[in-house]
Amino acid sequence: MPTHPRYLTAEQLEQFWFEGYLVLKGTLDDDAVQRARGFLLDLIPRDLVIPDHYHANHGRFKPHHPDGNGSFFEPAMLPLMQNEGLYGAAVDILETEYIQVWDGSAGITLRNRAMEGRLQNLHLDAVPKGPEELNERFLRTGIGIGGCYYLNPVENEGGGIHVVPGAPNRVREIMLNEPDGLTRNDGWGKIVDFPSSMEVTGEAGDYVLMHHLMPHSASANHNSSPRIAQFTRLQPLSEEEARLAPGPDRPLSPEAQAALTPLGRKLFRLDPWIE
Repeated sequence: MPTHPRYLTAEQLEQFWFEGYLVLKGTLDDDAVQRARGFLLDLIPRDLVIPDHYHANHGRFKPHHPDGNGSFFEPAMLPLMQNEGLYGAAVDILETEYIQVWDGSAGITLRNRAMEGRLQNLHLDAVPKGPEELNERFLRTGIGIGGCYYLNPVENEGGGIHVVPGAPNRVREIMLNEPDGLTRNDGWGKIVDFPSSMEVTGEAGDYVLMHHLMPHSASANHNSSPRIAQFTRLQPLSEEEARLAPGPDRPLSPEAQAALTPLGRKLFRLDPWIE
């Protein structure tokens, strides 16, 4: 287990545990941003005929493969998922070096001035599976962290992700102490009893990192530039899991495997963390 921060400052860690989120500035260099942004824009058909297997809602597009999977483990996207800085931040927060990466989905939000504020209910992406997981340790670091890379500047009302500062601590207290802690707010899929959320702005190459108990939502984009984002999540592994190498849930192409770094091979579980 790490004994001191390897990437985040003490002040950043304090902010994360108090607010429930951080903006990691400049996580990607310009080349990685441009390659990833170009790849994602190319997923929108030039004739603007949107495939039925894409998700589209109020100007927000989430490309998917025909089988419904939204993960894109392509060479242009791998610098995001095997990023050394994001991994270092995850080690600091999850308090282990044994971590796996997943998700790899994307979202492109075009200007839509007919909508105001959030496009979704505030929600959690993951909750404990049952009472056996309701303990301080698991709720702190057991599920993982997630968030999104901004691949272009996201200004106010530009489709940035919405969060509720400080909410993860309140969610944890409810889950631990209230009889309906796991089922409240429609199983935390439609959160209606929390304070108003705020939009997180940022620059191209920034990563918005959130605690897994952070209520969040997509938002409308009132600006001329599209909001282009990619979602990467990181999850801790046990020592037993760290000795295994089952590979990712979705196979990587030979080209993608060739583009993996030694860290990336471990994050995608192609190589074990512990030999």
